[in-house]
Amino acid sequence: MKSSQLLVLMIVVLITYTGCGSGKTVTDQPLTREQQNIRAQLFESVDKTLEEAKALDANLYSPRNFETGMRHYTNAENLLRQERNIESIRAELNRASEAFNSAMETAKLGAVTFSTAFAARNDALKADAPTFGSENWKKAEASFRTAAEALEAGNVNRARQAAQTAENQYRAVELESIKANHLNNARELLQQADAQRADRNVPRTLEKAQSLVQQAETLLMQDRYDTEEAHQISLEAAHTAAHALYLNQTIVRLRNERTELEDILLESEVPVKKIAEAANLNVRFDEGFDGPVNEIITKIKGYEEREQTHIARIQEQENELAYLRRQVDEKGDLAELLEMQRMRDEAINKVINLFNPDEGNVFLDGNNILIRLYGLSFPVGQSIIEPQYFPLLTRVQDAIKQFPNGKVTIEGHTDSRGSLELNQRLSEDRAESVAEYIRANIGFPVALTSVGYGPNRPVASNETEEGRAMNRRIDVVITPDWTITSR
Repeated sequence: MKSSQLLVLMIVVLITYTGCGSGKTVTDQPLTREQQNIRAQLFESVDKTLEEAKALDANLYSPRNFETGMRHYTNAENLLRQERNIESIRAELNRASEAFNSAMETAKLGAVTFSTAFAARNDALKADAPTFGSENWKKAEASFRTAAEALEAGNVNRARQAAQTAENQYRAVELESIKANHLNNARELLQQADAQRADRNVPRTLEKAQSLVQQAETLLMQDRYDTEEAHQISLEAAHTAAHALYLNQTIVRLRNERTELEDILLESEVPVKKIAEAANLNVRFDEGFDGPVNEIITKIKGYEEREQTHIARIQEQENELAYLRRQVDEKGDLAELLEMQRMRDEAINKVINLFNPDEGNVFLDGNNILIRLYGLSFPVGQSIIEPQYFPLLTRVQDAIKQFPNGKVTIEGHTDSRGSLELNQRLSEDRAESVAEYIRANIGFPVALTSVGYGPNRPVASNETEEGRAMNRRIDVVITPDWTITSR
């Protein structure tokens, strides 16, 4: 065999033996049982350190140290898959642990040095800045990383300067995102109107829509967290812009069809005729629209009066039935009723004693039992249930078990900061996360539903941080079986 052929053969054998080349990497391979046992022993300490680093947001406050730690951590996992010697794996894990510890030290300093910048970042996240202000969000993130890297290098002054830049950028992109969340729909409709040159046909309607957009934007700039009025105005702006588009398209169509003015007036009478026919009215337009419109209004008011009379009669009948039920109950088995009441009181007291004041309060809401979980918190803008709250949710399950045939509703609530849409979605997601956890762990079928109310049912003022914290909550409403069967 020629020397060149021998060399090629040796290279092929070497590639096959070492696993190098373009094939599947070792990181794609699952660990064997033996490797899993080794990993459990070797990685236990560094896994704990890694979780502590994540809890301190070390990946943000000390990115280089954290990334160095992750690189060594990944190297250790790859060495384990390659079945390399234990000392090599330990060496990589030690380097990872050192880097994570350094990252945590910097993170503790960063939490103090960058406190206002980090708060601005969280507010921007709550406004969904990565979606609505993508490019500006990236710039703010880059500035924050610059600050963090300066802090890692020991240059505190430069770190503070960069953090101030990041804070300003986060606040700007937060406002940009809040505006976009509320006003994008109206703005897009106005852009369509501009593209259709609708200002030639419907200038007043367009001007009104633009004025409403400006009003909403001014309100958001004055107070970006009190969005209710701005939200309503932005909805009106979108409706007005859509109306302008409709009017413009109708005017263009009529002009293109060379429609006569008489035809236009006759066409405008058609919808009023249809409403009148539905009300069994035969209206005439010989004096314009006022006559038909007044006839329709009078008819509707007559319907409303009859409906109120009908409702009053039904209420009277229900009151009579309730009186008859009470008469029957008074002649029933009094001892049985008292025993049922005693069992109800005992079950309710057990639920009350399950929770201390820091975890939640238990109320009687009519016949329902309401557990207000002040002690359950979620990461900002997320619906993930963290492990430290599992014991609290176990006690919630114990409360539900006191009423095995009842119904349970998990209610999600938020404060008023941020947009209504985002808060509504967040409250729904958090309520469903709690419901899913209970379903998975309670051990028996339960009639369980979840609902989100966003900021619409506050229990305290949203003007203070304390009040907002009370409004960010999960309520568990238990409807016992005696309430269900009595309906």
